[in-house]
Amino acid sequence: MRQLLQEQGMGVCGSSFGRQLGEGLFEFRLREEGLLVRIFCHAYGDRLILLLGAYDKGRDPSERRQNREISKARARLREWQSRQRS
Repeated sequence: MRQLLQEQGMGVCGSSFGRQLGEGLFEFRLREEGLLVRIFCHAYGDRLILLLGAYDKGRDPSERRQNREISKARARLREWQSRQRS
């Protein structure tokens, strides 16, 4: 994961590994040995990627869980952005 994010940065969203979720949030999907991990991120500038949350969608594929995790990541992003303005 780290290597892909370091090499591709936000470009990962245009690959099979990621996609934009809107409002500055994107997801990075990692499939490996029975895991389907969703990692929620935000690119700050062109050198920093904030990791805002993650969960194993393979263990709980429900839409409710997915929406809850995205909401948490968005809240963490808003909190971080608020601290940056202070």
